[in-house]
Amino acid sequence: MAIRDYFKRAPDADLDRNKSLRDPEQILAWLEELGRLGTAMELEFADSDLLPIPGKVGKVDETAGTVSLLCRWKPAKEPIRGQQIHIVFPLDNQRFKTDLVYQGRGNYLEYRCSLPVAMVPAERRDSVRAKMRSRDEFSIIVLEGLFEGLGLSGILVDLSVGGCCFLIKRAIRIQGERRLPISEALSTVGTPLALVRLPNLPHLPMVECGGTLCSIRQGVDGVIVGLRFEGLGAFETGILGKFLSERIPGLSFGFPHKRRIRDLTEAELQEPQSAEAPAEPEAPAPEADQPVEQVQPEETGPDTGLQAALTDQDRLDKVRKRGKKILLVMGDELDRILIMAMLHQDGYRCLFEAKSLVQALDHQRRVPLDLVMVDQSVGHMHALNLVEVLRDKGLPSSVAVVVVKRTVDHKLTLASRGGKVHLLVDRPLDFQDVLKPALERLLGL
Repeated sequence: MAIRDYFKRAPDADLDRNKSLRDPEQILAWLEELGRLGTAMELEFADSDLLPIPGKVGKVDETAGTVSLLCRWKPAKEPIRGQQIHIVFPLDNQRFKTDLVYQGRGNYLEYRCSLPVAMVPAERRDSVRAKMRSRDEFSIIVLEGLFEGLGLSGILVDLSVGGCCFLIKRAIRIQGERRLPISEALSTVGTPLALVRLPNLPHLPMVECGGTLCSIRQGVDGVIVGLRFEGLGAFETGILGKFLSERIPGLSFGFPHKRRIRDLTEAELQEPQSAEAPAEPEAPAPEADQPVEQVQPEETGPDTGLQAALTDQDRLDKVRKRGKKILLVMGDELDRILIMAMLHQDGYRCLFEAKSLVQALDHQRRVPLDLVMVDQSVGHMHALNLVEVLRDKGLPSSVAVVVVKRTVDHKLTLASRGGKVHLLVDRPLDFQDVLKPALERLLGL
């Protein structure tokens, strides 16, 4: 799978769109639904009120632009015209709030207000966390940066749409790939995170986003990190919402879509409307033989100073590098994502990853590869055995093979001298001075 450009924060357009409901038709539909069902609401006429007043929606007058609130008892102080009334109400297992502007009295205990401008969530439903069961082994990978900072891998303890907690299983210093002892002193609260990856949520696509470290503490089983997700798009939010909805029955997110009373049949008027959501256009699925991220065209418009300095050969080299198809076969998630990130930062875009021989064979069948990079061992399989299977299954001899060596291995040394392996690189990787020029030479760049 191709790594995305996660080092750039995603725009918050999707998040802003989901912070409030401002569609006048939907606001009217919500008020009509609340009034039709007689839903109990909490009304606050003044900040000094000790308790909210129970009430419900009365008449909704679209022509006059007003809605009437029916209270159970009088407020402690009579409201004045233009005063704001704060209401909180439940709808489809969620909780919302809005402010109404008081217009005047109607009948007994009836208070007429202008229609609200917006409805907003009254509680952070995304703070509801699904606790992981003891048999769950859902992984998480966290990188503070690309060439420096911490790299953490662990197991999810709980998960919400807004963030998660996880138990650290492994910690490394990215620069030098030095393994670190796991302790509360690893990092500090408020540290920005370049990448948060959830690779194996059951039957769901992988989730990638940015984040911020919110807590780090010693738990019973080890050091537990709490983090907040950032830069989540609508697609990723939907994945997390689906996971939580399956784990917590009755939990829902977003603003339920309602129909106006005039559009309901007689039978539908007798029961609550089922929760609906406006249809979202589905993102097209990637082609089986293409990486997730396609090469984006160069921006048009006036050249920047950097672009103007580039020669035609430089531009050609950049385009050729983007098109080189590299498969990285490595079982360890953290090690794999570190190398993927380095390659991506260097300009490679057609990157594919596999954590097993089965996944590697699948990529080989679908994609004409230019280079394969293999860990010294993948699971219980030695790199040479894995490469031999790939060759037997059709990997062309022209495709260069690079093996990442962790320990002294005479078999790999002999294979390198015999031409079965085109390059051996040692861990920790020296990307800039060793791996980068060697890959460019093997790929003819």
